[in-house]
Amino acid sequence: MAPTPTTRFRFTPDTALLPENRVVSWRVATYDGDGWGPESGACEFIIDKTSPGKPNVLSTQYPSDSAYHDGVGTPGSFTFSPNPNDAVPDTDVVKYRYSFDGEPNKEVANATAGGPATVNWTPAGPGPHWVDVAAIDRAGHPSAVAHYTFYVSAGAPVAAQWNLADEPGSAAAKEEQGKYPAAYGSGVTFGVEGPGGKIDSAARFDGTGNSYLDAGNTVLDTAKSFSVSAWVKPSNLSRDLTVVSQDGSGEPGFVLGYDAIAKTWKFSTPVGDVDTLGEWKTLSTGVTPVKDQWVLLTGVYDSQSGKQQLYVGNELKGEIQRRSPWRSYGPLQIGRHIDKAGYEGAFEGDLAEIRVFDRVLVPGQVPEMISVKPERKGYWQLNGSQAGVSPEVEGGQGLALTGNATVYVPDPLDIDGSAAMVGTGHLLLDGNGDYVSTASAPITGAASFSLSARVRLNSLDATASQTVFSLPGKNANRLQVRYQAATKRWELAVALADTAGATTKVFSDDQSLPDTNPMGQHLAVVYDAFAGQIRLYVNGQLASATGVENTVWAASGGLQVGRSALGQPEYFAGAIDEVRAYNGAIDPTAVMALGGTGELTDR
Repeated sequence: MAPTPTTRFRFTPDTALLPENRVVSWRVATYDGDGWGPESGACEFIIDKTSPGKPNVLSTQYPSDSAYHDGVGTPGSFTFSPNPNDAVPDTDVVKYRYSFDGEPNKEVANATAGGPATVNWTPAGPGPHWVDVAAIDRAGHPSAVAHYTFYVSAGAPVAAQWNLADEPGSAAAKEEQGKYPAAYGSGVTFGVEGPGGKIDSAARFDGTGNSYLDAGNTVLDTAKSFSVSAWVKPSNLSRDLTVVSQDGSGEPGFVLGYDAIAKTWKFSTPVGDVDTLGEWKTLSTGVTPVKDQWVLLTGVYDSQSGKQQLYVGNELKGEIQRRSPWRSYGPLQIGRHIDKAGYEGAFEGDLAEIRVFDRVLVPGQVPEMISVKPERKGYWQLNGSQAGVSPEVEGGQGLALTGNATVYVPDPLDIDGSAAMVGTGHLLLDGNGDYVSTASAPITGAASFSLSARVRLNSLDATASQTVFSLPGKNANRLQVRYQAATKRWELAVALADTAGATTKVFSDDQSLPDTNPMGQHLAVVYDAFAGQIRLYVNGQLASATGVENTVWAASGGLQVGRSALGQPEYFAGAIDEVRAYNGAIDPTAVMALGGTGELTDR
């Protein structure tokens, strides 16, 4: 049949005869019986039946090994590239498909075919993480998936932290890592009640030009990612208030505070270090600031995404894009900010627990800032027992007595009998299988915590170590405080993981010697997860058993008093009283108060 103008012609080549991975071109010409017309332009295709090889994955920040690397809130770069050591030619790889921790797949193209591509990713939680990566060639063929695993720590600790729980008349406001003691003006008063109530302390600012703290040094690089957090209780909302800032030449690198015109909280960064150029200002929405009420404010700047966020409590209440990052080189300020004419925005009210980070605080960490506020989870006065249990003062889980453990209550008619250490009784243990314990963990150690007790050894000549209290996991103790017989010192031990044979970090005190004083000694352990520090106090004084500690795994067993439930039991021989457990890190003033010989039921 003769062709018509609408006749279609189709030719199917034998692809078995055509080379693979080479350009095949073809042209078309028409013949009308009298002659051939001109050829069409060249059309090309490539036959590709082979998938690319499994790609390589590499990260300098988060290498694939068994070690934990910092950390939550710190971005890492991950580079995907063809594997040069396999037998598969990968010169036609044009993109990579990847997924972190099982999230929906994303794709990233490489700049040149067969080349690498890099993505940035910020871990939002500690522990094991992974990324699955497949290489994709021009034909759309995916490779086998490369599974890359890595371990992330809880994150770099604070760059600086001022709890503002200093004693009245202190020479300077203590910075928890000892790097930036802050000078303060005459308008600042220490020793007022903090956000945690009577167990907590804060500083009061009178709103004058002298109500400030000056760290004396630059703490943050404001051109890079950073976060700043503070507990705030304003007493005047009629004018602008500055909570935290950092000096530039004429403008502050940032300001966390209150905007009186907008009548809400703000986190702002000027456009540049020159006045009148404006600012990138994040304002909180859907929240009304209230005088004389504590609130947690957190500002976060992510240099990777450009996001500038403001949290009120644990909720994100404002977000903008910061488009002109720059670095301020002046000292960090609390309670004021710099201006061309001098300092302004003097804070009026109370402030506590100022924390600054040289990294992003991820959303899951912001609620943890609230949990830093001390919350009592157990107080056992050990004044008596019923049915083998010494009660918790608010009706929580009691301490069950095991072995020959007894609560000693002096006979008021026996004038020659020994007195209770505190209150009307205390726990007596003979070091031979005696202890008391809760059924479950009142605190887990997965975040900031505090534990304290008053203790008295029977003898300083004991040849065996004796545990005061411990928090067990399944395989290791999250925490153990003991009398170490070999050194005759108080000792604090922390297992770095809840695994058999886990490395244990030991802190030994060489300042306050154990003794057998009838009133005993008050021991307190305070772990501040954000500062990355664990501290042992003896009779209210900070002991030398103090150091950097970033372990955050959670204990699963009940609190053990008088023994270790794992490994050697190290039963305690002596008296124990006034056992307390808190979520959150209590401050030194609170430790001193708890170390007294009175029963403080309101703390």
